[in-house]
Amino acid sequence: MALNEYGVKLDSNGYAPSILNQQPICLICGRYHTARHEVFYGPYRDKSKRLGLWANLCPWCHQNGPNAIHRNHDEDLRLKKWAQRKAMEHYGWPEEKFRQEFGRSYL
Repeated sequence: MALNEYGVKLDSNGYAPSILNQQPICLICGRYHTARHEVFYGPYRDKSKRLGLWANLCPWCHQNGPNAIHRNHDEDLRLKKWAQRKAMEHYGWPEEKFRQEFGRSYL
């Protein structure tokens, strides 16, 4: 059984439970049939998975709609800011610790 650095069990794909939403519905619109979206991607994708910084998003809100996270920079940034606040609250991090973990602050 793999654990993250905080002792939380990871699933077989390396995901900790999301600290953003626990429901199997889209975080944005509430639809079902979702996919996982790692909020911080690129070099921080694995860390997003391990720390629960991912959200369930439906295809429309994730990639296909005009305001989808992957198509709309403002929506992506809004989600990153919210996720940063949630991570800082959940893990008890000051902003500087978040910066150390994810390379920058989005606030």
